[in-house]
Amino acid sequence: MKKYILAALVFSMSFLAVNAQDRPKVQRTSPPVAGIDSLHLDSINFPTGKNIIDTVKNVVPNIFAWKITPRLGERIFLPRDTMPQNFHNSMLVDGAGVAMGYLGNVGSPAQSKIFFERPEASRFMFLDGLYLWRKDPEDQLFLNTKVPYSNIKYQSGGGGERQEQRFQGELSMNMGKKLNVGFDFDYIYSRGFYNSQSNKGISYDFYASYIGDKYKMHAFFHNNNFTILENGGIADSTYILNPDAVRYTGNTLDIPTRMQDTRNKIRGRHLYVTNRYDLGNDMEEYAINDSVTGLRKKKDYIPLASAILTTHYTDQRRGITSGFSGLDDLYKPTPTENANGEIIEQNKYSGYIDDYMAYYSFKNTLALAMNEGFRNWTKFGLTAFIEYDMRKYSRPGGLPGLHTRESENSLTIGGVLSKEKGKYLRYRASGEFDFINSDYKLEGEVTTMFSLWGKNISAKANAYAKGISPSYFQRTFSSKYWNWNEDFNNTQRVYVGGEIIFPEFSFSRTRLRGGVENVTDYIYYGTDRLVHQKSGSVQVVSFRLDQDFQAGIFHWDNQVVYQVTGDKDVIPLPTLSVYSNIYLTTKIAKVLTLQLGADVHYHSKYYMPGYEPLTMQFYNQKNMEIGNFPVVNAYLNLHLKYTRFFMMMYNVADGMGNAESFSLYRYPINPRGFKLGISWQFNN
Repeated sequence: MKKYILAALVFSMSFLAVNAQDRPKVQRTSPPVAGIDSLHLDSINFPTGKNIIDTVKNVVPNIFAWKITPRLGERIFLPRDTMPQNFHNSMLVDGAGVAMGYLGNVGSPAQSKIFFERPEASRFMFLDGLYLWRKDPEDQLFLNTKVPYSNIKYQSGGGGERQEQRFQGELSMNMGKKLNVGFDFDYIYSRGFYNSQSNKGISYDFYASYIGDKYKMHAFFHNNNFTILENGGIADSTYILNPDAVRYTGNTLDIPTRMQDTRNKIRGRHLYVTNRYDLGNDMEEYAINDSVTGLRKKKDYIPLASAILTTHYTDQRRGITSGFSGLDDLYKPTPTENANGEIIEQNKYSGYIDDYMAYYSFKNTLALAMNEGFRNWTKFGLTAFIEYDMRKYSRPGGLPGLHTRESENSLTIGGVLSKEKGKYLRYRASGEFDFINSDYKLEGEVTTMFSLWGKNISAKANAYAKGISPSYFQRTFSSKYWNWNEDFNNTQRVYVGGEIIFPEFSFSRTRLRGGVENVTDYIYYGTDRLVHQKSGSVQVVSFRLDQDFQAGIFHWDNQVVYQVTGDKDVIPLPTLSVYSNIYLTTKIAKVLTLQLGADVHYHSKYYMPGYEPLTMQFYNQKNMEIGNFPVVNAYLNLHLKYTRFFMMMYNVADGMGNAESFSLYRYPINPRGFKLGISWQFNN
């Protein structure tokens, strides 16, 4: 009942922004892009900092958006997601990357099969698999609206016992030119096609931004609540690989799973505020007449420096509970000792488990920035910062009901050197060092543009060197079944890569990316599903080609990723991953945009990772090579002004080919099914 009340509440709040007037048309200065590839987007003409939009060269939209860098609160302007094409991909887990591995449901833990698309591990590892559904301050989209704005998204798939649903609501409004406040709501409920597979996620956040002449502020409060019913995957892969051998009825709910009555719950929140105050005098004296003077704002004024203070509190709590008696058959009970230190035979557990882990962090950052361009000779910006992070952890103790609590601290200093202006050369270099944990990061990026045969080519080179200390729960883990206390070395990562965006023609768009990374003392989860550290280094090389073709209403978009791993037992990766999308797009009655097509996700065969509910981590396995199975979707997208709609037949190739239709080891791809979704925006 609660889910219907919450949905109705958000739906009602969204309609507060709607009235009977005609909605103004949103115009943008550049075509929308699928995501953020760097901190600074060359294709976006919105200014940053104190610059004023040139209304001669740019059309000012009634809504524009930005994200922020979490430490310094720098604004990164980007187009909002209003693309008339490929709306169906924004509502699918598969659409989050070229090749994705997940448990089958919307809202379930997921991992990209492209190594360079995986986010860096966090300090609370249990939340890492939910990166598609959780939100950090850098993920929040801040808005500035001339009129109240709201947007509702709804998607659904399957039906009855297998139905999955997701409802998203967003409301934003300005209170004057400088202050904006907003609210986001995300509700996921997915039953799943297999037994004990359902999950539920409720996330909401309040945010605000104040962009004044001298003072700027961003505030973010987020609450996440995830419940995942774990089944450990199917018990016998024969039901998928050779259904005739087990007399499979075709009903996925008849396939036995490895667990029942087992669930992971994660609760958490973020409280974040970043403040920026510009130093310097932005007023100038001017003569009104021969005897009278006045004060006015300096034209195109750029402050000399800015003082920055950022405060970020977060807590996350994870609990795993189970009443499944068969857990003893899946996990070996931890041996115990008697008073003499002798190992004694341990009786089987009842299967009941109730473990709890928690993480708390209170972080403050103080920075001073010299702004680029405050004098004609200052062609770069320079920022120095100091950051202190207090962390606390809780894990199960030696006796039932007891918890071990520990704390650690981090003191980091660093700086950023950047050049954000200019057409032919932009760069950003940053460095930081943690005096307590010996962590360090050196990152750099250079972007340039040059002409070839009268066409512009954009090129970017980027590199980093990192030393990352293992997180607390990687080093120390305790539960009813598994316990370890490891003394791991810091992981060292060195990467060099770049990309080239070739000239765009009426029939073709081409983008090439590539890079190589060397990882030393890599931490991973092995075939025993326990944590390990690789002694020595592993190299990963990857190249990606984005190639789009167009001829009239016919389109063919392709993304091809080639990967080579130096140690397949430590970092298993598919050598070839492909996403291909063939479609027709046209307008009906000059107002309705129609896209009709089919797309496919494919990767080569490899030892695909599995997922372990006890640690909520993806582990390596050597039991089964899986791949060479295409996930084909046939879809219809419709776009009418501020409304988008899609219908899709998911996994059309179900039951065909080699039948190795697994997203992860033991987790099959959902069978063929119908999906639909709608996005309804109100700009009034």
